Amino acid sequence: MASPSTLATARLTAVVPRRAPRRVATPAPPVEPYKKNLDCSLQCPHFQSCSGCSHELNLDRPDVLHGVRNFFVGNGVKDFSFHSEKLWEWRCRAKLAVRGTPNEPLVGLYEEGTHNVVDIPLCKERYFFILLLIQFINLLGIVELNIRPYDEDSDIGEVRYVQMAVTTHNTSLPLAERYSQGKVQLTLVWNSQDEQSPNSKKLSELSNFLWKNGGPRCGMHLIHSIWVNFQTSNTNTIFGNKWSHLEGERDFWEHLGGIDTTIDPASFGQANTQAFNSLLRKVQNYVPKGSSVVDLYSGSGVIGLSVAAARKCRSVKCVEINKESKASFEKSLSRLPKTIDCAISWHNSDASLEPLHWLVGSDVVIVDPPRKGLHPSLLDALQKVSLSNKKVASKLESSVVRAKKEKRPWILRAREASVQVESGTNLDGDQVWPSTLIYISCGWDSFKEDCKSLVGKNGWHLEKAHAFNFFPGTHSVEVLAIFKRGPSDSLKKKKKKKKKKEKKEKAKKNNS
Repeated sequence: MASPSTLATARLTAVVPRRAPRRVATPAPPVEPYKKNLDCSLQCPHFQSCSGCSHELNLDRPDVLHGVRNFFVGNGVKDFSFHSEKLWEWRCRAKLAVRGTPNEPLVGLYEEGTHNVVDIPLCKERYFFILLLIQFINLLGIVELNIRPYDEDSDIGEVRYVQMAVTTHNTSLPLAERYSQGKVQLTLVWNSQDEQSPNSKKLSELSNFLWKNGGPRCGMHLIHSIWVNFQTSNTNTIFGNKWSHLEGERDFWEHLGGIDTTIDPASFGQANTQAFNSLLRKVQNYVPKGSSVVDLYSGSGVIGLSVAAARKCRSVKCVEINKESKASFEKSLSRLPKTIDCAISWHNSDASLEPLHWLVGSDVVIVDPPRKGLHPSLLDALQKVSLSNKKVASKLESSVVRAKKEKRPWILRAREASVQVESGTNLDGDQVWPSTLIYISCGWDSFKEDCKSLVGKNGWHLEKAHAFNFFPGTHSVEVLAIFKRGPSDSLKKKKKKKKKKEKKEKAKKNNS
């Protein structure tokens, strides 16, 4: 009988997906529907059973794109653009369920509408090294060591989920070559409370086995590092609160938006890093040099730090509710060039708590909310900021004064800056409010509602908009929208023309 490693080699040979050339920005799509394009089809054998992808054809033009373009054109955006990168092997981060038996483990996604796991060895969206590691876990780990996959009905088993993220951090190589030498940060979600639990011996055996066969001393160096997350809850929540680093390098580095950035496995990271890099470069174009910026829903601060480095900002405040992102921010901050003269801070806080406190003093506000969109309190604050008359401005300033006198300890703790770097440039004390809103959205329906609220009373107007193909094979796009405070120039001209007409008619009436 062939050894597990021989079987793995045989199966790994068969899972090499089709490699696609890099895609570049395309002009805005025409209004008429698209014709089917077989050259850009998914061609994945798991499509009918796996819930990961929702359509097979026209991966370069998601179905929703037609409506997205029409929406922005209807709101006065004349030069909407759509950007698409890789159509296959684009996913560099994945969370997969582990089910089945020790002899026949399944590592994959749930079948649509069920908790039945579909094995996906020939997946076309996942990066090649993720597929390799899936086979390592299946054939060289679970089978060899008799590890029990988790069973939801009985609540027993050792390994529940795996998270895999590919690092391509080697800036001395061109982007395409960099991805051919990626390494995978692996997280095992283990069904126990901590390292002292009865099944911790199995965890140690699996970790050592994977590191021995996929670490730096192996002929195929595949694994960057191994982490464990301990989770015993029988809910749908994937991660528990306790994390531990087991093997390899602790810091997982990427080069995005012109800066070195590290992402802790407990923090949110974009799955399509090439498309995210394109979006970051586009964001930088809309931040005026020397601006004061607040980055809400900032995560580990990748957007804020990249803007600080590229646009010579006076100040950048990053606000994030997940305290686990602090360590990643600190490490990424340490890699910024020492020549950057910018006051940079990271705050562990909920952006919806007294949002005016975060908006005051900033020229530009960047928001990257979850799929459900902006919190109502933040949306309300942005609408208030957009009103420019003195009476409203006075109310805003007085609310900020009251906020500064806040004595409730839980609010004060939320405002406390976890990380702060001072600038050598003196900041004036005049109260300023954002004149530019940069909205990054992964939830199209919620974005449309927020957009209607922002532009409804001419408090803000849409100036630019772009969409990015972050998730080929799905009906989703990532949207980047640039709002400017106040009515648009065209609306101002219409009002001016209307007033002029009314004045002329009034004068004519008085003369007659």
